[in-house]
Amino acid sequence: MTTNPLTNKVLTYWPGSKISGPILFLMWALALTDYFIASDLLSAATLLGWLFVAIELPRLKAKQRPLILILAISGFACSVLAWSFGSPATLIELLDEHMKLAMLLTAISFISLAIKPQASQTSKGLKSFLSTLLGMHFFSSVANFSAIPVVGDQLQRNSQIDRLSQSILARGFSLSVLWSPFLSITPLVLEQVPGAYVKNIYPFAIPLATLGILCTILEARFRYQSRFENYQGYPMKLATLHLPLALISSVLCLNWIFPETSTVILVSIVAVIIPLMIVTGKQGFKSGGQVLHKHIFERLSESRTELSLFLSAGLLAAGVKACIGVGLIGLPFTETNATVASICLVAIVIIASLGINQLAVVAIFAGLLADVTTTPTIMAVAYIYATALSMSTSVFSGTNMILRARYHCRTREILRNQLPFTLCMLLIGITTLFVMETLGAK
Repeated sequence: MTTNPLTNKVLTYWPGSKISGPILFLMWALALTDYFIASDLLSAATLLGWLFVAIELPRLKAKQRPLILILAISGFACSVLAWSFGSPATLIELLDEHMKLAMLLTAISFISLAIKPQASQTSKGLKSFLSTLLGMHFFSSVANFSAIPVVGDQLQRNSQIDRLSQSILARGFSLSVLWSPFLSITPLVLEQVPGAYVKNIYPFAIPLATLGILCTILEARFRYQSRFENYQGYPMKLATLHLPLALISSVLCLNWIFPETSTVILVSIVAVIIPLMIVTGKQGFKSGGQVLHKHIFERLSESRTELSLFLSAGLLAAGVKACIGVGLIGLPFTETNATVASICLVAIVIIASLGINQLAVVAIFAGLLADVTTTPTIMAVAYIYATALSMSTSVFSGTNMILRARYHCRTREILRNQLPFTLCMLLIGITTLFVMETLGAK
């Protein structure tokens, strides 16, 4: 894939690239300190976050900039309109709508310092498919999108990925979105949906992820029978999964010990401390310090796309909420239930399939409905589930864009492979939402 010469020069010589990483790290430190000390450092962290976006805007891909600019400009326009009708919201309050999520994205980038997959003995058929799928599922729960090329490079044959491997990569990653606190959507929902808690979401999200894995296995077994019987994947050693298990169990334990502490804050601490402890333990303090320095100054800015998207979507959500607060926008619902959640679920999947980033869509939906959400657990599951399905189905999702760009998978092939699964899982998801309502879940 070729790039414009001017773009290459910007990527290489843009002076802001040398300071954007340290700015982002300082933003993380200030936001975290503000949470525990309440010393009004969040305003400074917010300004640093938006400074990072301004610095990195020229280095965003050409297809990414328009969406981010549209979200930010629309959000600012809504804010100005709300101010003109007497909204008391301040500029900083509007800009820091997704500040905790920006802090989270900064923190989880440190996980890459300590995670490295290792293959176990090769096998064929069900054992190979299952071990590769589960390995991909747990590995991607902390490695994020980087898990796709890491595992995909081991699965490709002649620079191609067959349909079974496509399912492993797309669904192994997207289904982990349903429960992993180290992927963006669960923290986003916990912050944007009042009354949503991990302990209430997991009893429904984890079974949905399990059903998705079972459906993937059954589909592979009966839809691609001849390929399935001889499938040779990339089974991972159990040691590869030690870090994901350590990170996730640490967050859950801390959440149980400190139930009043935000899950986003706990993840932001654990995601930095544990990888640095592992690197330092293996390489010593001097080498560990060098690794940390290199990450901050050279690699931290690579989270520019997600961070810019989150802050811009947050500004739009805050602007719309300000308009709602002064009566400029009316909502079609006065409360939420399984029907409303189902409508949102289907709408998010459809909108994401048209090319709008699913995280931005969820942020907008959650922001619009925040004040009328009377069933936070049901709505939270709907938002998270919609994101998971969108990531595996939409040809515009980061997951499938990697499959198209890196492994030359065709759009038609991706749709043919993923659409039946998505339709089946949509029915399962809608049924689950109504079961939740019947069980009295709020």
